[in-house]
Amino acid sequence: MKYLLFINFSNGLMHNNIYDALGDVRESIEQLVLDEELEITKEAIPTTDGIKRYLEKSDDYFGQLSSGTWYHVQPHPIFA
Repeated sequence: MKYLLFINFSNGLMHNNIYDALGDVRESIEQLVLDEELEITKEAIPTTDGIKRYLEKSDDYFGQLSSGTWYHVQPHPIFA
């Protein structure tokens, strides 16, 4: 299964990418935290298993960073 990560930066810019594994999605979120010069220990980044469990019950996962940037994860394609 593939996953879509959509990012909406606090300055209004947007980015999305498709990943082959949830571990890659989580790494991208961690890199986002580092790129925004936030403290990784203070951000509520879910574990890969946490995202997987959430997606088993829901169509998508939403998270927000302390900078105001938010991200959205969903299986791709969503309606497969």
